[in-house]
Amino acid sequence: MADKKYLSKIVKGTDTLYLKDSEAQQAIEELQSAVTGAMHYLGTSTTALSDGLEMVDSGAGDGQAVSVTIDGITYRKAAPDASDDWTQLKSGDVAVYTVDGKDMEFVYNDATNKWREYGSTGSLKALAFKDNASGNFTPAGTNADSAVSFSGQTSGTFVTGYNSDGVDASFTEGAFSAGTLPSFTEGEFSQGTLPSKEADTFNAGTLPSLGSATTSAFATEGETSTYDENTETLTFSAASTSDAVTAQGMFSQGTLPSFTEGAFSAGTLPSKAADTFNAGTLPSKDADSFSAGTAATLATASAVTAVGTGTAAAQTFSGTQGSVTVS
Repeated sequence: MADKKYLSKIVKGTDTLYLKDSEAQQAIEELQSAVTGAMHYLGTSTTALSDGLEMVDSGAGDGQAVSVTIDGITYRKAAPDASDDWTQLKSGDVAVYTVDGKDMEFVYNDATNKWREYGSTGSLKALAFKDNASGNFTPAGTNADSAVSFSGQTSGTFVTGYNSDGVDASFTEGAFSAGTLPSFTEGEFSQGTLPSKEADTFNAGTLPSLGSATTSAFATEGETSTYDENTETLTFSAASTSDAVTAQGMFSQGTLPSFTEGAFSAGTLPSKAADTFNAGTLPSKDADSFSAGTAATLATASAVTAVGTGTAAAQTFSGTQGSVTVS
């Protein structure tokens, strides 16, 4: 892409013809607005820059962009909030973008929110500055010693460290016991037993008795005969007999009647075991324990705290002049 060239006047002999091209005038006005105050060199853009590229907040179309990345930093038209990760563009911001193999310079104008291309001469970069720049310069020469004297100084003791850690204060709350509730146990009741009497016993005794007698058969009459007239027969029959006591049986006089009265039990009276009452225990709490800890042991040293007067001679430097190049 050929470099753009601008024509503002034509000189012919003693005559000067001034051109009043509206686009040229607008470009000049935009440049003047952009460079009002200091110019600021941002670096090389990896986002395509073009003459008239407009920055918009969102929804970029042709010839527009929401953000550009220059030296790894994102820039946008809007001012960032605390949570945003971009930087706001300002008038006078200068960036370089390579167009057709040439490094072209572009300057931003926040009045129009547009970038303008101003060639590849490096003039804008030379006029701009960077937030961070570095260079190396070592002056040659010597510093003369400066004599310093003090008088009327006073000293005091200052902490320079600590020898041992302190111990934190601690508090241990005593254990709490809720105690026990009172309790009552009613004694067991016994209704006792009714009076009782065992059955009486009666023995009627036995009547006198005589043992069985010993008997033998004896004839009670003589031998008898009968006569049958029909058969004229006389028949003799044996005599009839009867038992006769030959020995008397043993006599028993019997036993007397007897009576035994049944044993009498008076029974037991109703009774009740003693009631038991437990008063319980009151709530209790062990004593709290508190340790105040110990303070750290500090190391101290003495140092000057005030100087009455001090006098220092001016320091002089003898060296050679040098130059620094910053990029």
